[in-house]
Amino acid sequence: MRFAFWLLITIIIWFFMGVILAKSDTYYNDFKSMSNMLTIDWLENEAINISLVLIWFLGLCLIAFLLAINFIFCSWNNLLKISLNRKNIRAFLLLSLHFMFVIIMAFHLGAMIFGFKYSDIELMPGDSYSFENQYSVKLDSVHYTDDTSVLKLKFKEMRDHQTKDKFHYQDNYARISLYQNEELLEDGIMKMLMPFHYENIRISMIQFYLPKKGNFQTPGVKINIVKDLFAEAFFISYAIEIVLLLSFVIFTWRKR
Repeated sequence: MRFAFWLLITIIIWFFMGVILAKSDTYYNDFKSMSNMLTIDWLENEAINISLVLIWFLGLCLIAFLLAINFIFCSWNNLLKISLNRKNIRAFLLLSLHFMFVIIMAFHLGAMIFGFKYSDIELMPGDSYSFENQYSVKLDSVHYTDDTSVLKLKFKEMRDHQTKDKFHYQDNYARISLYQNEELLEDGIMKMLMPFHYENIRISMIQFYLPKKGNFQTPGVKINIVKDLFAEAFFISYAIEIVLLLSFVIFTWRKR
């Protein structure tokens, strides 16, 4: 129990160190690169360049691994025996919380290894982007009702101008088509905060944009393409964890 406590303190400090590194000009691009790629692909690229961000990430993985192992042994040696021998509901709920935590961590690991991720893809109406040697996404059209001059501002300034009064999320959208080996799989509308979905593939709009060169009247879009095999299972596990946590709190409160 004491070991778990110090591991939790360590991982909090480690995350805080990561926040400091990510906010620094020196390491911001390294963290952005990690965020824009599937973790396993990022590790393959970073393996040849030993950086401070790589060391930080590997340290985080080590702490998380030790924490998971500690949870498993703690659950087996203490909580499982108590819940079975004494038929203690509180211990059973606490055991279930530990068990679901390990499952959620396993889904995190799976999302880091399996699937694919492509980020910051710029498309103008009519453009296509091919990926994974079989898929392609085409931007069919863009419907944009707000002031396009805002899109030429720097990113932070543009975000400051995109308030509810000046940027109408529901009225601005893009129509895209997803193909596999030139066969249409699905087409539909994509908005800010409303991704396009096809099975496990999610295409999200980051922002509308106008190229710096040329006199374009209709904007294009920047998108992320992600295939997450564990997304549904991940959110279901989180929901179960929350229900178990609430049940544990309620049962403990009633016991008192």
